[in-house]
Amino acid sequence: MFTETNSDSAPPFIQNIYMGWLKPFPSIFYSLAEFSVDQYHDELFTKFSIPFPNQLTLAVVKRKAEYLASRYAAQRALRLFGCNETPGTSPDRSPVWPSGWCGSLSHSDECSIAVIAPKKSGMMPGIDIEFFAPQTMTETADMFMSADEKYVLLNSGIDYTTALLIIFSVKESLFKAIYPEVGRFFNFDAAKVCRIDTSDKKITLELTQNLSRNRIIGSRIEGFYSISDGRVITVVA
Repeated sequence: MFTETNSDSAPPFIQNIYMGWLKPFPSIFYSLAEFSVDQYHDELFTKFSIPFPNQLTLAVVKRKAEYLASRYAAQRALRLFGCNETPGTSPDRSPVWPSGWCGSLSHSDECSIAVIAPKKSGMMPGIDIEFFAPQTMTETADMFMSADEKYVLLNSGIDYTTALLIIFSVKESLFKAIYPEVGRFFNFDAAKVCRIDTSDKKITLELTQNLSRNRIIGSRIEGFYSISDGRVITVVA
């Protein structure tokens, strides 16, 4: 799913950063940063020219590190295209993108990823990254998966717990992709996975609720997934 065009680091906090294009969506650029929570300190916000938000004043170190790493990843991507701004944060904690841009952020287990696209492309990307947690996925499956989806999962040819993680993740990506349009929170049951195509790593989702004028019951949306290094990454646009 990823085409790597740039790699770098900003040690000791940012240990590696990889950037490039998403093959399924050629107008979407990604930036993936591997970071170390142990190397975090508040002064890094100043070093990286990233504003420290008031929402993080009482946050634990892990939360601050995740926020900084995801904004740094987005910042690096935007700068490659001549934008020297960094995404801010709205009161509902969703990212606020610089004028002319849209995107999505995600982080998990010392890895952050950002995707960006120019608004004129018509893309509204949503990205999610998750590391394998088989027991957690099995114990919580009923919270995000229906009986119909379980049938799709069992017939996908993918390991059961891996497929569970893909379903969970792609619904997270879907939420991030269409939340700016819908303008309100919705639950996992607002959409169902109706197909997983392992040949091209494609996932087809179908809305089960009317979410907006254009996002109605029966509307289908495509996403893609990648499995590597003990993690699943999904993207919807």
